[in-house]
Amino acid sequence: MKKNLYIIDTMAMAFRSYHAFGARPLTTASGQPTSALYGSLSFILSLIEKEKPDYLLFATDTKEKTFRHTLYPEYKANRDEMPEDLAAQIQPLYELIEILGCPLLKMPGFEADDLIGSLVTQYRSDDLHHFIVSGDKDFMQLINERVSLYAPKKAQEALIINKDQVFEKFGCAPIHVIDALAIIGDSSDNVPGVRGIGEKGAAKLVCEFGSLENIYANLAKIGNQRQIEALKTGQEQVYLSRELVTIKTDIPLNFDLESSTFSAAILGNGQLEEFCERMEFKSIVSRVNRIAGSASGESKLVLTKTKAANSSDEKPVEEKTAPSKKKKKTSLFDDIDADQGVEVKKVERVFNPNYKQVNTAAIWREVVDKWQKSSVAAFDTETTGLNIVSDVPIGLSLSFEKGHAYYLPLADEHFPSELNRKEFMTQLKKMFASPDIRKVAHNLKFDLQMLKNIDIDVAGPYGDTMIAAYLVESAMPSYGLDSLCLNVLEFKKIPISELINVKKDESMLSVPLDLLTEYACEDADYTLRLYDCYFPQLEEKKLWHLFETIEIPLVPVLANMEQAGIYVDKKTLASLSRLLDKKIAEAEEKIYKEAGEEFNINSTKQLQYIMYEKLKVHEKVGITRLKKTKSGFSTDVSMMEKLSDHPLPQVILDYRTLAKLKNTYVDTLPELIDPKSGRIHTHFNQTGTTTGRLSSNNPNLQNIPIRSTLGKEIRKAFRAPSSDCVILSADYSQMELRVMAHVAKEKSLVAAFLAGEDIHRSTAAKVFGVSIDDVDDNMRANAKAINFGIMYGMGPQRLARETGVSMNEAKLFIEKYFEGFPAIRKFISGAIEDAKRKGYTETITGRRRSLPDIKSDNRMLQVAAENMAINTPIQGSSADIIKKAMVDLSLELQAKKAKSRILLQVHDELVLEVPQDEIAMASEMVKRVMESAVTLDVPLLTEIGYGENWLEAH
Repeated sequence: MKKNLYIIDTMAMAFRSYHAFGARPLTTASGQPTSALYGSLSFILSLIEKEKPDYLLFATDTKEKTFRHTLYPEYKANRDEMPEDLAAQIQPLYELIEILGCPLLKMPGFEADDLIGSLVTQYRSDDLHHFIVSGDKDFMQLINERVSLYAPKKAQEALIINKDQVFEKFGCAPIHVIDALAIIGDSSDNVPGVRGIGEKGAAKLVCEFGSLENIYANLAKIGNQRQIEALKTGQEQVYLSRELVTIKTDIPLNFDLESSTFSAAILGNGQLEEFCERMEFKSIVSRVNRIAGSASGESKLVLTKTKAANSSDEKPVEEKTAPSKKKKKTSLFDDIDADQGVEVKKVERVFNPNYKQVNTAAIWREVVDKWQKSSVAAFDTETTGLNIVSDVPIGLSLSFEKGHAYYLPLADEHFPSELNRKEFMTQLKKMFASPDIRKVAHNLKFDLQMLKNIDIDVAGPYGDTMIAAYLVESAMPSYGLDSLCLNVLEFKKIPISELINVKKDESMLSVPLDLLTEYACEDADYTLRLYDCYFPQLEEKKLWHLFETIEIPLVPVLANMEQAGIYVDKKTLASLSRLLDKKIAEAEEKIYKEAGEEFNINSTKQLQYIMYEKLKVHEKVGITRLKKTKSGFSTDVSMMEKLSDHPLPQVILDYRTLAKLKNTYVDTLPELIDPKSGRIHTHFNQTGTTTGRLSSNNPNLQNIPIRSTLGKEIRKAFRAPSSDCVILSADYSQMELRVMAHVAKEKSLVAAFLAGEDIHRSTAAKVFGVSIDDVDDNMRANAKAINFGIMYGMGPQRLARETGVSMNEAKLFIEKYFEGFPAIRKFISGAIEDAKRKGYTETITGRRRSLPDIKSDNRMLQVAAENMAINTPIQGSSADIIKKAMVDLSLELQAKKAKSRILLQVHDELVLEVPQDEIAMASEMVKRVMESAVTLDVPLLTEIGYGENWLEAH
């Protein structure tokens, strides 16, 4: 078995413990503050008792400034001085660590983060797993197969964060977390980041583009104009931020791992008891003795030694039990983190008498009777886990009226003996197959998948309170059931952390049945209450048609797509990985050759030295204006491209591209193949964007590269599982331009689409005042930039930068564009005015996007909102169209009992798996259905392709 090494971030533990007591700190009778010491020791004991570390050590900061302060003098400048009563506890805390026999890592000029990062990177062993004990998200950049983050949580079990949890938070591998953190910034450390882009926005950008360099190289592809402007404004700060948040892993450590070997038996050496006596921790001594006794194999009362008051003789004495003269402070314990080991006062739970467990035939008949008489049933499943392929329900809750609910146990160990399982399941299947009752759930897709795993098909009509809330208000921070209950219904639900430790894969079957019943019934009950809250608003805001005809019918379509998954060939990826290894090595050799020495290519500092000091690349290519960051001249993509007449910057760009392909996709995708199905099962999120577009995560398959030659090779791995099938790709052509022509009612643009003209060539003819036959490639390229940029608020500055023309020429191009297409200018001004009047903008289906900043006094926020008012009707309408096409196509495939099935949706493209004998039928059907999904003033054009893999099909 692997041994475990726990590395505790000492200052983080001390601050957390100190603040846990709030305004009621602990002190000794003489007034010495002890809150941080008490909380820290309690937490350490809890860790020792629960996790039984083989190795235990601590790392801490020092008072000296670090290299980060040299890099950025304002680093942590906004932090207050450490409170005096906490500062007074630091030296005793170090004493406590010494008593425990644990090493304490300290090094002037470096933070604990850097020492920890260097330790887990340099001390590698297949037999050792590192646990970094801290709640700091910066440590996520260090996570790999042998390093986890052990994050303490208040009143909950500690959260064990592995690679999967990093993917959940950032949508990318740990290696890319640094770039996400650089964008987010950190107000507590005064790391600037990019102002106006938070965790969600940063995660999405890094997930889509993979790195800061690629984000800045692809600004034009970012659909959020506010983000584009924020990134431009914050470009200097974000690269500085990346250096500030990057944890060092190369500090030379003179460290012997065996020195951190830990045994809980050391707790019984008498020194810790003396420390507790001195700090007046009376309640902890017995706990210390119990843990020490257990470690040394003793079950009897452990006797400790203490010196007699006036004698050098020692004698064994039992722990003193006399009450302290100081006022008892047990009420303080309620505020301490449970994961710090302090016993939290338990409150006896009062169960809702209207929540019933179905454990008799009479109660089951009651449920069936209510089902038959009701028009709406809210339901929820409790499951063995979250894997949509292999997990199954252990129970089902139902609610037909507010405040009342039933829990139906399904697991063998819970199933009531009074009921016949076969008859029960037959009746249950019949109930869910009935079209006479609306089945409502919160995140319906998951419940459909879980019930399908036990052969229960749920027939419509459906309702999903998560989607209803999303349509009513598209910009809420969370649509989770607990969050909506708290923020909308002002009710705090039972947190799942009270039942199980999810991160340790504890099963819901371990929960006492009465508590499980209460928890499950509460889910169904409050789902019904949310239904009563949100469904009238769908009618009031004219969103019911969108809900009922697109979003809800799409739920079972996505459920089936996710469970189907897509086959990914490991051999293809392994071959590509080897090729990338070879090319990366070749690129490294070229870099070293051009540099005249070997260095860390990924180190900004070292690269700056090579390029700007040693080789003076900028002077050799005649570039005098250099972009500068706090750390020196920039080495980002834009600067590398500017200097690419010299061979070194160009090969560095090649190296970065190769490394990203390998680390983000080629080496990561095989790890995400489900062992049971042999396929990758992404999750499609209907509530993840404000425009209505679907997003994909775990993994994000909407971001598989397509532009570069090697990037395209990744798509070869996505293939049909056998020669009996093909992959079919159906892609809408110029969807957003066609939607813009329709919503703007621009006759010239509509006419060009109706005539089947090359739309960019047609636009160029109008802008440049020439016949369509006289349009050259340069004119067409400029027109294309305007066509795609105008809907995202492109101004002359951006157009000039993207096309290489002067600012005056760019202004002239835009003016001529609006002269040629006056209805588009009118649409833009009208969209802004409508949004100011209504406070929101709409798509062609009535989907709303709230724009609270449209009247902001902050001009930057106002401009961003105005751009959203323009592009949301276009981008959101495009999203609605492909969703409608997915619903229609799924229904027609079902009607024909075809074996072809939809696997992926990627922006304006659908990917299907099609049997060889259905290719002609599927090609015709897909093209016809997609092109007739809605009726616009212009035709929708769909391009169809198929082959043995995704690349061939596209």
